[in-house]
Amino acid sequence: MLAQVKKLAGGDIAGRFGAWWNGRDYTPPAEGEAAADSAPEKPVEKAPEKFTEKAADKPAEVAPEPVVAEEREEAASAPAKAPNRSQVLNGAAVRIRALETLWGEGRLSPGSFALDTRLIDAALELANGPGDIGFIGADAALLTTFAGQSGRQAMVSEWRSECIARLQEAAPHATVTAGEVDRPRGLPDGSLPAVISVEAFAFADHKAGMIGRVWRALDENGRWVFLDTTRTTKKTPPQAFASAWAEPQLATDQEIEELLRLAGFKTVRKVSANALVLQAARQGYQQLAFVLEKAASEGLTGREGALFLQELAWEAQSWRARTRAIEGGALDVNIWVADKTVQQGPLAISLDQVVGADDAGASDALFDKS
Repeated sequence: MLAQVKKLAGGDIAGRFGAWWNGRDYTPPAEGEAAADSAPEKPVEKAPEKFTEKAADKPAEVAPEPVVAEEREEAASAPAKAPNRSQVLNGAAVRIRALETLWGEGRLSPGSFALDTRLIDAALELANGPGDIGFIGADAALLTTFAGQSGRQAMVSEWRSECIARLQEAAPHATVTAGEVDRPRGLPDGSLPAVISVEAFAFADHKAGMIGRVWRALDENGRWVFLDTTRTTKKTPPQAFASAWAEPQLATDQEIEELLRLAGFKTVRKVSANALVLQAARQGYQQLAFVLEKAASEGLTGREGALFLQELAWEAQSWRARTRAIEGGALDVNIWVADKTVQQGPLAISLDQVVGADDAGASDALFDKS
């Protein structure tokens, strides 16, 4: 299947994906001209496409056999080890493989060492005494970075059941417990100096319940550090989350801060992470043509190759929409720090650069007026 895609692209996979990413017509390279310039141009010089509910349907680049619910359940309940090729990499396993192929080993979304270290540094800043560190929704890359920077134990509550086996295999130093995003488990009451979460608010339906559980897990001087996406408009752009693990439940910055203060957090601060997230997404995209070539060379064919390519296409198109929404100001990504105690001064994790809304992407241009 991947070989067929390469053949249809005329060998210029990078050029065709570059044209698709930037919303322009594909122009074949002139004879002798390099055809592998896959770096995305600076985003859109026209207003981003409007998102509609209909546009939320996942784009299918191929037409593989449907993956039935039973198959995904079987994959999710597999032994707690990384799947091998003899298991045909069906369902959730092939999805995780596609995500890590696009974003990097151990990563389920755009991320970087710089972003990971900012989360970890903020969490450990006040952790002077003993105690484990809690994690909600972390990927293996973040847990590996944490293990390299701290001798503390990572207590992980994982709400994506498909990811549990992968985390246990890739981060054996961590204790992984299955939970729900708004009811995290495996976080002992009153014992953790810090909790780190990734996109927990974005998918938690009962946000007050999640906040209450984290509050109970933190010690009296505890700190909650979280990376999360919020919306600045009344509607969440649906296409931007077409490949997400669950339906998004985005809140505004103001709603999150109000909930945190109602729970008892004395100090709530945040710093923009837009720049690092966008940079990581673009770097992943720059590798897209390469990973397709690599997958083809590894002989991913038939159903396995079709599923892999479909998951890769869904993720790429979904994040294409999400980057445009961030650049247009409809979505905002921040690192939040919520403390049980009163803290003074700015956060020590401020980023070197901040990405604001570009002139071509006003928030209201992303949605229908109705």
